[in-house]
Amino acid sequence: MTRTPSRPTPRRKRSPEDTAGVSQVDAAVEFLRARIMDLTLEPGSRIDERLLISDFGLGRTPAREALNRLAMEGFVQLRANRGGAFVAPLGFEDFGQLIEAHQFCEAMLSHRLQIDYPGLLEKLEAIQQRYVVAVNQRDYLRITDINTEFHMCFYETMRNQLIADYALKILRLVSRVLNWTYRNELPETEHQNEQFTLNLAQHDEIIDTVRRKDLAKLSVILPEHAAYVQVRLIHILNRRAVRADFSPFPPTQKTEAEHILD
Repeated sequence: MTRTPSRPTPRRKRSPEDTAGVSQVDAAVEFLRARIMDLTLEPGSRIDERLLISDFGLGRTPAREALNRLAMEGFVQLRANRGGAFVAPLGFEDFGQLIEAHQFCEAMLSHRLQIDYPGLLEKLEAIQQRYVVAVNQRDYLRITDINTEFHMCFYETMRNQLIADYALKILRLVSRVLNWTYRNELPETEHQNEQFTLNLAQHDEIIDTVRRKDLAKLSVILPEHAAYVQVRLIHILNRRAVRADFSPFPPTQKTEAEHILD
């Protein structure tokens, strides 16, 4: 078995230059979304619209468009009475609704998934190779990015962009919870290693089921696999007796939004 490190490998933070070929608004959205998902921008921290204008070279209208898009995705809250945009809280009291939406999406696949979709198996196998590398390196943001890509392959077979867009929104919100979970698993290295080993095995089982074109089994194991998001998070919450409104950041720790584009 491949030996995995106990601590995450440092990851170079995305910058606008990493998104060549897309609009400035798209680049700003992708950059800020990544910083929110990997918790560099902490829940509740303020995003200064002026920095989007000065550092991204956006006009006021495109800057607001970027923040509006992130608000629609559930990552940003716009509070006119409090002076701007804030990173959405990571409220575990609402986690049940997110899990239900996630399970709904995965269960829906059993009715519309096209297991014979051209190139599906090959694409899943290629993604899994990159996923294994990311897991072994404990590159958390990349793990969740690739995991989202893996699961979106199944929604692509449905040929329904509205459903795919909804599923992508849910998977991204789940990814933020997963990044919090991975971060808080660090004191339990053995447990985290076991969970990632299980996760890799589940992906391999999903790929093998696609290879055998067993749609009946796939409709069972996809929702079961999705349920492990909840299992993994609840383990952390129970071990630490965390309240529903718990924040992983101490109350004295403040995010300097002015440094989000460092």
